This record gives sequence, C-alpha cells and structure tokens, in this order.
Amino acid sequence: MEEHNFKLIPILRYFSLILLFLAATAQSGAADLIPNYDNEQYKLKVFDETKTKPLILSCNITTPGKHKLSWLRNNQDVSNDPQLTRRYEIIDAENKLIISNPKEEDAGKFTCRLPDTGEEKEFNVAAKMYFKQLNHNQAFVEGEKMKLHCIAYGTEPEIKWVIGNETYDVSRGRITLTPDERNIKNAFLFIDQVELDDRKTYNCTGTNVAIKYGNANYTEAHEYIYVRVKGKLAALWPFLGICAEVFVLCAIILIYEKRRNKAELDESDTDQSPEQKNDQRGKETEIRQRK
Repeated sequence: MEEHNFKLIPILRYFSLILLFLAATAQSGAADLIPNYDNEQYKLKVFDETKTKPLILSCNITTPGKHKLSWLRNNQDVSNDPQLTRRYEIIDAENKLIISNPKEEDAGKFTCRLPDTGEEKEFNVAAKMYFKQLNHNQAFVEGEKMKLHCIAYGTEPEIKWVIGNETYDVSRGRITLTPDERNIKNAFLFIDQVELDDRKTYNCTGTNVAIKYGNANYTEAHEYIYVRVKGKLAALWPFLGICAEVFVLCAIILIYEKRRNKAELDESDTDQSPEQKNDQRGKETEIRQRK
C-alpha cells in the first residue's frame, strides 16, 4: 500500500504543475489587452465635446504574434453604427479606434475584442459636462412666476443652485427645482411669486462622472443669471410721467395761443390812424344821406 502511494506522488506533482501552468496561462491571457483608461477603477474614458480633440481608444496587445482587434459600441460592431458613420477610424497597426468630433450621444459602452481568443475589455465612455451660455440678465415683475433654466450637456449632469450663501440641490422653501425636457435633474428653478428681495445672482454649478473621476484638468461647470425684480407699479410711473408732460405742454400751448391772439387784436386796433377813422365815419354819413 505504501509503495502505491509512493508511486502516486510524482503523478500528483505533475498534475499540480499542469494546473499551475494553466492558471498562469489564464492570468497572462487576462493581461493580454491593456486599455488606455483615464480611470481604471471605473473603466472610464472621457472626452470634451467643446474641444476639437478626437476621442482615442486603444487596447495594447501584449501577447506575441499578429492579432487584429474588433471594436464594438453597445455590443454592436462600430462599422454598423450609423451614428459613427464617417467619423471613426480604426488603426489596426496601433490597435486604436479614433472618433473625430465626438458628441454627447457618442458616450456609452465601447469594447475592444480579440476574436481568436475571445478576450475583451470594456470602456465606459463619458462626455464632460458643460453649460450652454445663458442670458445673464433677466427681469421679472413683482408677483410674477420666476422661471430660470440652466441648459446642461454631457453625460448625466448633476446640477445644484447657489443663491447667496445657500446651496440648493433639492426643492426647499420658496425654491422649486425640477428636471427639464431632457430629464436633467434640477435644470429648472421656479419661484411662484417673485418678491423684490429675490433680486440677486443665481449661480448654477454642475459636475458629472467625467469631471469627478475622468480627468484631473476638468473642473466644475459654472453659469450665473442676474435677476432684476420690478415693483408692481414700476411700469405705471413712466406712463403717469408721460401724461403729465403732455398735459403741461398742452397748457403751455393753450396759454401761448390765447396771449398771441389777444396781442394781435390789440395791434389791429392801434394800427388804424385818425384819418382812416374819420374817413370811415364820413363814408357812413354819406350812406345815411343817400338813404
């Protein structure tokens, strides 16, 4: 019995060596593709839509030999993706996928795959969040409903409003925050009845996964709106002022015309000479005598 056990020992050792070799091969295979992540923990690759810089995805192949990668977007071959038509380029020699003029809608899951081994690596591609330039000055009348909109772009923007020393990321008090038509949370800010004290600067700040985890050079996006609030009677005072000016002008014209007419009558009386007056009287007597 002991002799049989002694003979089994080399066999077990040989079998264990095979298992170790297979495990080492599997581990080395797992490292065959090395993606150019911006953040390896989140498998993240980011881009800035406002820049002209292309999006470059690469998977370095460490396994010797000739290999050709296939590239997929959302589990579909990029060559069959109409959204990327004429905007992508695959460089097989460098194991790269290049997308020119990347857009917000290009974000999503990309995959580089070795068809012969089945190994693949995923990219979570995200667009940096930014705000569209706003109308920085807006005016409302006291009692009106105030509506402000921060127009944000990028992958899943996170918006909060800063008013004075107060920060709002949820509705609170007189401030109501709602998503917009693109379902971006906190994009709209409402106040049902604006007051004179609401005249101030409203700052909206934003961030997303690309800013927080993707690129150390990316900072939070900022925009501001300065709100002016007019009193309810603010529009009435200019109208009353215009009416008063018209009344004063009419009074001045009327007084001037009366004085001018009176002066003309006085001048017409003084312009007649005594001879003209006597001649006029003489004519009147002649007419009487003829009668």
